[in-house]
Amino acid sequence: MPRNRREDQEFRLWIQTHTPDWTCVWDRPNPRYRDGPRDVWWVYRAPLPSAESWSVVWVWSTLLTLRQEARRRRNIAAACEQLQRLRDRLAGAKTRLRGALDIDFQVKTILDKYSVGRYLKVSRTVREEHLFRQTRRGRPGPDTAYRKITKRRFDVEWTPDEEAIAYDHKSDGMYPLDL
Repeated sequence: MPRNRREDQEFRLWIQTHTPDWTCVWDRPNPRYRDGPRDVWWVYRAPLPSAESWSVVWVWSTLLTLRQEARRRRNIAAACEQLQRLRDRLAGAKTRLRGALDIDFQVKTILDKYSVGRYLKVSRTVREEHLFRQTRRGRPGPDTAYRKITKRRFDVEWTPDEEAIAYDHKSDGMYPLDL
């Protein structure tokens, strides 16, 4: 059953506040590592059928849970590293990204590449740098007038969305089957 189905969304919302009665169907040692965590599979039959009147059975794998959690952390870390590179590039003296649309496109590209748009809240801010220059040429004196030159530069800030991460963490390793 695809992830965009209503049954999938309803179960992932329901599991945030409930604990299903899982039944263990498979318990074996880790197939890859001798000292790794056990490979345990649990199933739960949903009380409501799918839209096509098929019964929906949810499967939960412990190794899949670990793999999805590690992948999410790895993707968030990689996206944060790319956003830091973008921030350094914007702070540089010879940045080529001057417009807000260019910066928004770069941020969207990074978030789409690592599929972390739900987990990172990214905002573009404007930073002002002030320079003071003499209004006339010559050596400065006590009566010299100065003019203020303000340069606006963009910056990128991001924070992880802990609620979205916790929401997806509750349903890690679970997927539905139509029977």
